[in-house]
Amino acid sequence: MCATRADIELWLREISDLGRARATVAAHYDVVASVYRLAHEEEMIERNPCLRVARPKVHRELQHRDVVTALEFASMLTVSRTMGPDEAGVVVLGGMLGLRATEMSELAVESVRQVRGYSTLNFMGKGDVPACVPVPIPALDAVRALVDDRASGPLLRTKSGTAMDRISVYRYVRRVAAEAGIERRVSPHALRRTAATTALMIGVPLREAQRLMRHRRADTTLQSYDRTGDGLERHASHQVAGFYAQFAS
Repeated sequence: MCATRADIELWLREISDLGRARATVAAHYDVVASVYRLAHEEEMIERNPCLRVARPKVHRELQHRDVVTALEFASMLTVSRTMGPDEAGVVVLGGMLGLRATEMSELAVESVRQVRGYSTLNFMGKGDVPACVPVPIPALDAVRALVDDRASGPLLRTKSGTAMDRISVYRYVRRVAAEAGIERRVSPHALRRTAATTALMIGVPLREAQRLMRHRRADTTLQSYDRTGDGLERHASHQVAGFYAQFAS
């Protein structure tokens, strides 16, 4: 017997009562709703029980989305350069170029190309969308160190010389963060959010920040990746203090 609307609502209430985060409940609902929608479209069931069940609302501002501050990222950059090329590589690729952990792990030496005089990284991004990301000059040394005069092979390698997978990228980022004195666990996606947050913080237009993140919608960049928090980096006290400092020098 096909589930009814009441069954779906009862199920949602049950998993909510288990203490699951609202975003987790919404993700569970999305999967179930997709299955029933497809089954109805294929005429496997007479009615879709999820049709009139509202998706659990997720308040983005209440979700925990970690980001590395500008000072913390500067510390990670400094420390990573003393640890090795692969440590420096994951920090630069995540925090400057905004790459995802999976994208980093799939990079090869052949991904580094020259396009109209620019060094670029060419790869398949999320959703199998081709991406061509320019490597800015401050990041160029780190990428060249990863290539290391090789003609082929994985761009990022573990200490044993094997290709990094997504889990390895996580471990390297966390190791650098710990070495930099950051006590909380830092993920590669926190570095990606740092790239977007920094771009918006220094005045990069939203459209260009969206292109950096390779988001389809600008509101994704703004709502989920602009994590300026309490605005310490942009607080007006910096400008006021800087103004008066010129008289004391």
